[in-house]
Formats: sequence, structure tokens, C-alpha cells
Amino acid sequence: MNYLITMSVHKIFYIFVLWFNISTAIEYIELNCNFSRYILNYFKHNEKYLLKLEEEKSNILISDLQIYGRAIQSHGEIVIAMLEALRSEDWRDYPSSLMNVNLYLNNVSGSVEMSFKNKNGKFDDSNRILNLLEGFLMIHKAIVKRLECFILSTCSGTSFEEVFTNCPDFNKKKDYRIKFLPDIVEKLKNRFSITDLQLKDYRLKLKHSEVFRILKLAMKNDSRWDFHPKKLLYYDLMMGQQIFGERNLLSSAQYRKIPEVKDCHVVNVIDYFKFAQLTYKCPDDSYVTLFDVFRYMKYNFNAKQLQGYQELVLASTIRPILLVVRMYISFLKTFDDFCKSSWYDKSKNNLDQIRISLTEIGTAIIKQIKYFNKQFIIQKLPKTYLNNICNDIRNIIGKDISQSYRTLDCIMLSTKTFFYNNKLNNYCGIIMDYKTTHFNNIVQLYNMFSQRVSEMSTYLIELDKYKESLHVVNKTRNISSFYFSRSSYEIFKPYLTMINRLCSPNIYNEIYNMETTESINDETSRINTVNQDTVDNEKQTDIQNNEDLSELNIPQPKYMIDYILFIQYS
Repeated sequence: MNYLITMSVHKIFYIFVLWFNISTAIEYIELNCNFSRYILNYFKHNEKYLLKLEEEKSNILISDLQIYGRAIQSHGEIVIAMLEALRSEDWRDYPSSLMNVNLYLNNVSGSVEMSFKNKNGKFDDSNRILNLLEGFLMIHKAIVKRLECFILSTCSGTSFEEVFTNCPDFNKKKDYRIKFLPDIVEKLKNRFSITDLQLKDYRLKLKHSEVFRILKLAMKNDSRWDFHPKKLLYYDLMMGQQIFGERNLLSSAQYRKIPEVKDCHVVNVIDYFKFAQLTYKCPDDSYVTLFDVFRYMKYNFNAKQLQGYQELVLASTIRPILLVVRMYISFLKTFDDFCKSSWYDKSKNNLDQIRISLTEIGTAIIKQIKYFNKQFIIQKLPKTYLNNICNDIRNIIGKDISQSYRTLDCIMLSTKTFFYNNKLNNYCGIIMDYKTTHFNNIVQLYNMFSQRVSEMSTYLIELDKYKESLHVVNKTRNISSFYFSRSSYEIFKPYLTMINRLCSPNIYNEIYNMETTESINDETSRINTVNQDTVDNEKQTDIQNNEDLSELNIPQPKYMIDYILFIQYS
């Protein structure tokens, strides 16, 4: 009920904004361009203080840089409100330039302090102040370049409201030492939040700005927090609603994690989703998991990769259900083969109960899929796909298995295609490898399979606790793609380096020389993929499908490769 009420509030807001935009002749692109121009001017405004720090780098303190970081974050909520003002039910892609800024200013650690590699291309602890300064400069340049490129390529015919987009310089003395920045950015922020702020210069007054009116409306809407990076990244779902200190290395928030397993089954069924295996293998032969990608995405400021990650999460929620479907089909085939063998006559009577149970289990799986589809899936394509799976299973229940092989093969091919196109491993575990040469083998296999079906009921119950987390993202964009999109492959590039970083037990060990040190040679370390041809094909596809021209020469710093979270020793 609360969800329906929330959706109604959103629809009212959309309708109002649509009417308001039409009545004021402000279209989506114009609003986006005005917002982006202001944020660009805001970063250029702060650039003076950053360059002053660079000029005096031999004398600055870490505290000076931290003042800069906290000051620029004053506009974090304003960026979130801008995204809310641009929200649309037909949104397929986030406005990248603004979302990049949002991911930076509001990242999950609450800090924008990032360390940069030294001149030798290594992370080290020898000059923490310089590395932190270089981190600020690197990300600042990347954001400014992206905003400039977006405005140049998209906003050439746009009408800008100069009274809104101007970022006035309240520093009358033109003294850009860092100690003055906090008060200055506070005045900039208050310009948007205090309507009776007395400004002598009429060019700074927002009273008659239509862009500001829309932004002000969004700033009053609680739904704007849907755009906080923690929600966009499913943070609570991935972290199990546990509170971790992201900046505390001892909290294990930065560690690579694996599910707890007992008797070949995960202890926490939600881990079937959180640790969904991808098709990429690490140097130690373990698979890259969804949680590994999440660990990287927490500090990734690339909106396109965020969208790819969201698609991967959606596919990973479906994966446990489809694995059970594959197990069911596999067991039906194994059971049918056994019934044709010489062992059948010796155990015919004992197999009747299993045959009956298979019908009941098939019905139970259909109910699980339908419940999952109703509770967790909003988008049309996955809904249709899962409904078709239900129909196929319904068509084979209670029928002669030998007469249903075409349908069985169809289900296996369909699910395999789903996994393949979403870069997910389709291995079902021991049930696919189990050799049945005796009735007892069939019973053991059946028991393992039926237990997994029971676990899926528990999985749905556990997933229900995070339903709102799943729905929030669906309210921020229309995830129309059913398969991992082309731009999402960028997460894994360059392949050799990225896979090694994703597989690293704790990247911060290497950097800060904790209890152990890692030595990762990105040029010689071995990585595996389930299908090397797949990787080659992806590379060829990327050559043929470059990013838009506006994106080509923009710096793309990557977390764990170009920069890392700055950790202050206590």
C-alpha cells in the first residue's frame, strides 16, 4: 500500500512538472543544459581554490585539502534535486554529466577524498598530501571535461537563463586561499535555499527564474533521495543492511567476500544473488562475482557503468530462480534416462513417489516464478520472459518426459541464452555432473534438488525484505534492456587489469601496507574466462561500436586503477 501511495505521489509530481515545463516553455533538454551549465560554473568557481592549493603544495596540510573536499560537497543535495527535477517515467538513461557529479559528491563513504597514483604509476604512502591533491585535480578535470563536452555537443541551440547558470563569485577580495572557500560555497548554496537573500545585483536574483522554480519544487520533494548513490547501487541489499565504516579498513567494507557455505549450500540464501558468479575467472580459478563488481562500483563516477551494473543486479536476482529451473529440467532428463535403463525394473515401484513429487515440484517452481515476477519485476521484457518460462514448465508437468524433450531443450536454451548475454555463469552445481547408475543415486540427486527448490522459497522471503531497495532504481529509470548493454562491458576494461583488481582480496593492503601485501603484475597475471571467444568478440564489438564522438577524448579515471579512497590514519 505504501508503495502504491509513493508511486501515486511520483505520478502527481511528474504530471505537475510536465505541465509546468509546458506552461513555461522549458523542455527536458533545456532544463538539463541549464543545470549542467550551472554545475560546470560551480566547479570552475571552485577551481581557483584548488589551483591555489596546487600552487602552494609544498606548504599545504592534509586538513587544507579536506576543507576543499567538504566545501565542494555543499552542492551534493542540489545535484540530487536537479536529477529529481529531470525525473521521467520514460527515462532509459540518466543525464550522464549530472549523474557523474552525483556519484562523486554523494558517494557511499560520504567523502570525496581520493588518492591518486604517483608518477611511477603506483599507489604508495610516501607523500599522502601530494597524492590526495592529485586525486582532487584528476577527478575535477574529468568532471569539468565531461560537462563541457556535454554542453558543447547537446546544448548549442539551448536558451540559457544566465541569472541561474551564473555562479557568482562572492569572494570580494579575490583571495582564493582555502580558508575562505567554506563561507563562499555556503553563500552559493543559500542562494538556492533562502528566497529572501538580499542581493543588490539584480543579475543574481532568482525570483523570476523558471529553471529555479522547477529546482525549488524538486528540493522540497522527499522522493529526490531516490537518486542518492547508496540507493542507486542497492547498497543496503548488497551489504545486508549492516552498518560499515567505508573509511575504516578494519571494518572489512573494502574486502573481497565469499558466501558462507555448509554441505554444498550457502548458509544465507540471499547470497545466491549477492555472490552470483559471472563468466570471468580470477587468477586463483574462482569466479568474479556480483559483489566484486559492487565493490568496484561504490566509488565509480561513471553513469553509464552505473546503468550496466543495475542491469547486472536485475539479472542476478533472476539467476537463482533460473538455476532451479535448469536443475529441474536436468533432473527430468536424468530421471527419464534412468527409467530407460536396466536398473528401472528393479526399482520401478520406488520411483512412483518421485514421479508424483516431480509434478508437485514443477507446480511449486511455477508459483515461485509467478511470485517473483509479481513482487520484484516491474519492467515488461523480464516479466514476459518469466511468464513464458512458466508456460513452458506448465506444458511438461504430468506429461511423458520422452514426449516433452523439445520443450525441455527449449527451456535449457532460453535460460542459457539469458545467462550468456548477462555475463552470468550458468553452472548449476553437482546436479549437472552427478552420475546415476543406481536407484540410490536417483534418490540422493532428488534430495539435493528438492532442497534447492525449498531454498528458493526462503530466498523469496529474504528478498522481500529488500523489495523497496529493488523498486527504487526502477523508479529512477526505465531499465528497458533485458541483456547486459554494450556500454556495460566498459566495467571490465582493460580486462587484464580490471579482473585482477576485482579479484584482489583487499586492494588497500597493497597500497597502505597492511598485514599483508599484494603484488599484482597487470601485464603478466593470468586470467581466465569461460569462453575466450566471447572476450574476443566483445573486443571486436567495441571496435565497431565506439562511444559517441562527444565521449571519445574524455578522461575516464577508474577506481582501484587510477584512484582509491583516501584513508586517514587515526
